[in-house]
Amino acid sequence: MSKILQEEDTNSTLFYARNEYYIGNFLGSVNFVLPEQGTASTELLSYMYLSYLAIDSGRLVASYVKENNETPLLALRYVHEAFEQPDNIEDILSKLMDKVSTEEDETNIWHIAAALVYCYNNQFENALKILHGSNNLESMALSVQCLLRLNRVDLAKQLTGKMQEISDDHTLTQLAQAWVALSTGTEQMQDAFHIFQEFCEKYKPTPLLLNGQAVVHIGLERYEEADAVLRESLTKKHNDYDTLINLMVLAHLTGKSSETITRYWDQLQQFYPKSEFITDMEKKSAEFDKLCLQYSVETN
Repeated sequence: MSKILQEEDTNSTLFYARNEYYIGNFLGSVNFVLPEQGTASTELLSYMYLSYLAIDSGRLVASYVKENNETPLLALRYVHEAFEQPDNIEDILSKLMDKVSTEEDETNIWHIAAALVYCYNNQFENALKILHGSNNLESMALSVQCLLRLNRVDLAKQLTGKMQEISDDHTLTQLAQAWVALSTGTEQMQDAFHIFQEFCEKYKPTPLLLNGQAVVHIGLERYEEADAVLRESLTKKHNDYDTLINLMVLAHLTGKSSETITRYWDQLQQFYPKSEFITDMEKKSAEFDKLCLQYSVETN
């Protein structure tokens, strides 16, 4: 996560831990770091803690990283606190921004952490301000995701081009290309599929990679193929957030029974009650009920 891009030792523990994190094999990343935990660098440990956050095990981050920690790893404790205490998110962001403005941040951890919390709070413009101008591929990849959330595919494509100039074959550069291709539409979707497929063959299938393939299949109306890779994704993680959402979408598109769709919805509510997808759907449902009531009153 170092701020300045350097030549990587592709046989190092850091390389493997980092790469497993990028492709969504979070336990794999943790397992690379654990044997060296006692002597590991701050940068190496950061991928273990980021992986814990990704698998909803942030309590382990809080256990390892105490409030008096004087390393940039404290930033990842703040990320955990933001996830657990959304009502306090502005105070947590204030702490992160104080560090971003005053610390050297050679590891780039403070910047990434602050941007992650802004993204979690749907403040994508503020996340982009934190990451703007960085030549760090992690910052650039996160910026690409923010731009896509803001429907600025044009700017995301430009930034991906800059990533290619820095390191065309880097995992994050390849993933960013796939994300942009997915957002561009059907003509580019097959390019994204090939990237996800190549990573599945080169490393191992993960829910992140399999869901990428599934979105391509759905976009190209290859529904049987989409169902197959989503079923495979469930074998990797039975309650994966993106997999359940994509299965629900696929069920709608293929005319599955309302019971099937409800089952996926119930699982999402059970495992991810505070997620953006659930809260947004519940908000829309409440607005719909309100409009129905208003229409009923006006017609009586």
